[in-house]
Amino acid sequence: MPECNGWITTVDETGQFAPGKNPNEPTFAFFNVGIVDGVMRAYIIGGWPDGYPGWIDRFLYVGEPQHVPSIGTFTLLDVTTAQDVYGHGSATFCFEPDPDFEVSRTH
Repeated sequence: MPECNGWITTVDETGQFAPGKNPNEPTFAFFNVGIVDGVMRAYIIGGWPDGYPGWIDRFLYVGEPQHVPSIGTFTLLDVTTAQDVYGHGSATFCFEPDPDFEVSRTH
């Protein structure tokens, strides 16, 4: 597992992650959690509202850090796939906030 100098968090597929002091922004949602061609991945979309720097809209692949300007870096660590057709998987990732980003005390 890659080293994490931030918070390790697990979010259910379609769930939201709100790392800042304001629980409404920035927020991130995860979709399409799974394993494709032997590689773990999860789709992440979110960030600040329109007009602010800091937005991501792409797949995270296990072990590959992705930086979101003014917010921080996400590194996918593991995935749990859905256990049935109607279930949801989950993504476990490391979130390393940028130095100027104020995180919630609950992370």
